[in-house]
Amino acid sequence: MSSAAKTTKLVVAGVALMVLAGLGPWIVLALLGMPNLANAAILPGVAMTIACVTGTGWRAGMIIVGPFAVLCALAAWASPSPWYAAVVLAVAAFLRGYAAREGLHDALNLTVITLGFLVATPFQFDSAVPTPILVGVVSLGASLWATLVIFALHKWIPKVKTVHIDRARVWGYSITLGVLVGVATFLVVHFDLGQTGGWIILTILVVFQPYFGAGFKKAGFRALGTVAGLCITMAIGVVFPTGPILYAIGSVFVIITFLFLLQNRPYWLYAMVLTPTVVLLDSANSTVGVVAVERLKGTFIGIGFTLLVMLALLPLVKHFESKPTPSPH
Repeated sequence: MSSAAKTTKLVVAGVALMVLAGLGPWIVLALLGMPNLANAAILPGVAMTIACVTGTGWRAGMIIVGPFAVLCALAAWASPSPWYAAVVLAVAAFLRGYAAREGLHDALNLTVITLGFLVATPFQFDSAVPTPILVGVVSLGASLWATLVIFALHKWIPKVKTVHIDRARVWGYSITLGVLVGVATFLVVHFDLGQTGGWIILTILVVFQPYFGAGFKKAGFRALGTVAGLCITMAIGVVFPTGPILYAIGSVFVIITFLFLLQNRPYWLYAMVLTPTVVLLDSANSTVGVVAVERLKGTFIGIGFTLLVMLALLPLVKHFESKPTPSPH
């Protein structure tokens, strides 16, 4: 197969996967006239799609889907309390870090990010059904749907190489990540930082890596990509400052982001298209300028917080210098 044919197949597969698996539940719920439930389905659907595609396929989804839905419900329940929210996010971050033993820590990143936004910007539904139950059910449905689509289209999905981390490194990484995210979550909820707090938690989860060299590099790339992405976002915001059209434009960026992920593009490019993706989807009920400023503040606060912790822990890194081992799968 020629290079052009491979690229075309990848693009078609990426668009089909993200539209059907990641955005499918959101589209259906929006068409049924349930915008609040639709918004609650976006992140879980996209998170599970990425977890399956960059993990071990639909089998990973079947293992993750139940615990993920429970954690989403717990995050919604814990959102009013800084202590409860911190515990839920710390446990989720620890589990995500421990998954590095199987090379799945990157695949599961967006699942914990989803929980971060649930506690930082909790949903409020006008329903007799308690919000945590609604969030859990919507998350379960979106995740199951994504897993089903991944199963149906698994022959189209390119294999992504995973990197296993040695056991000693994994324990230190998991515990530190759990504590770091737990402390950040407590502060975010306690000071009611809203969207800015969600970006802080997201940035910590992205920047803090099992190997500190990669973490410092990723912090630089994230800063570069965020600034470049915000320039793109603000240009779009000049023409379309708010309104439902931003959902359509944001959805296009969702697909581009997913394709960049499948193509293993440089991280700063991935961050550059991820920024308008999330800002535009969030801006439909606000304005691009407001959300962009929150994104910028949260990103740089998260980078600064994480780098300070990494610098403090740097003297201990010498004891855990084993290199990652490529997965044989």
